[in-house]
Amino acid sequence: MKSSIKIIIALFLCSINSCFAQQNIKIVQAKTQRVSIKDGDNPITKWWEYLQKDVKPVVYHIAKINQNRKVIFYTDIDSISFNVKPNNKYDFKVLLNAKDTCYAQISTVIPSYYKDCKNCKITSDTIPFTLGNDHYIHIKGKVNNSEIIDFIFDTGAGTCVLNERGQKIAKIKLDGQTDGEGTSGFTVDQTSSSNLLQLSALKWKNLSLTYIDYKGAINTDGVLGYNIFEDKVVEIDYEKKLLIIHSEMPTTIAGYSKQQIRHDLNGTFIQATLNNGVKDFTGWYLFDTGGSLTVQVSGDYAKNNELYSTMKNLGKSSATGNGKGFYQNEIVELPLLKLFGYSIPQVPIHISSSDKSFYGEAGIIGNNLLKRFNVIIDYPKATMYLKPNSLMALSFKKKDSKSLDLVVGLSLVATLLIILIFMYKRRKNSSTILFSKN
Repeated sequence: MKSSIKIIIALFLCSINSCFAQQNIKIVQAKTQRVSIKDGDNPITKWWEYLQKDVKPVVYHIAKINQNRKVIFYTDIDSISFNVKPNNKYDFKVLLNAKDTCYAQISTVIPSYYKDCKNCKITSDTIPFTLGNDHYIHIKGKVNNSEIIDFIFDTGAGTCVLNERGQKIAKIKLDGQTDGEGTSGFTVDQTSSSNLLQLSALKWKNLSLTYIDYKGAINTDGVLGYNIFEDKVVEIDYEKKLLIIHSEMPTTIAGYSKQQIRHDLNGTFIQATLNNGVKDFTGWYLFDTGGSLTVQVSGDYAKNNELYSTMKNLGKSSATGNGKGFYQNEIVELPLLKLFGYSIPQVPIHISSSDKSFYGEAGIIGNNLLKRFNVIIDYPKATMYLKPNSLMALSFKKKDSKSLDLVVGLSLVATLLIILIFMYKRRKNSSTILFSKN
């Protein structure tokens, strides 16, 4: 009898505590489903996420940087703020039109993977890949125990994406949406809130995915964003064609050059220097394995530094994004590119002819250049290591071709992904690459 009374009292106390816990959950008001977020010192997002009445909770995955900061969640008529820490969740409610309660959560939790093994200690894991003629890192995987899906690994993308081909294979449930702004327009993309991703023996639960219809513009089924590895050290060995995921920084890094990187809401950025034969121009560039070209320079950066008409012209290219419209690029031969202490001559680069700005930075460095280095990215400590590999001996081909697709992804607030697709023509010719360490 005494035991039964204790159980009843315990249950009663739990019920009381639950009531108080529910009463302490903050509530904000809204008249529309569109919301925006200010993360730390970054400006308020100019894109919009959406409240979802049928998903409990709808999770807004903000940047997973190792920083304590203030995050403000805005509706059209109200706001709520949280002092967030890494690897935490913050629950609240939004009362929509004074009648519908939407359950929401701000998350700084990194979706770390697991393996189906008992008491196994994860120190490092390998994922094989193929390096396609499109310069992309192709990885085979599954979503929700589907048939095989062909992904590309994109260090410029902050979420995982399925395109029209991948959606047909995985048949994911689309239960939300997000606005996206690309260089060529504004789009509304559909999202899927909770999925199982499998790459080799590695699995991720409750993973958010974005669906984007590229209308056959890229030869793949989906994109793997860097967000699934933000708590790890990622090694890209282009020679062995292995992605090696470490829990800690490897101890043997002989021959690598090190640089501090910027890893924020817009992605991972490295410093590089362009030399047009007269002067050095140093800026921050998106480190983008999801980009198939060498270097793309933004129009505002080129204009501010007077780079137009200062280098050998190789032709023109057209660029379009995940939206309407397109703009032109000049293809020029850069006399010298300086990267992580290395100098690479005669690099064909694309300079935007418009005043388009790439995330407020100098531009993008794509995988046609990055594949010539073996790479180690220490995401938790925001550092990167590069070492030239045997692919450095390959020439940059400048021959005519109808088109070559480039996908550029950015990190997002919540499930936002901006993907750009660049089409460009190149002249017949080739140049041999020689590089030197400064």
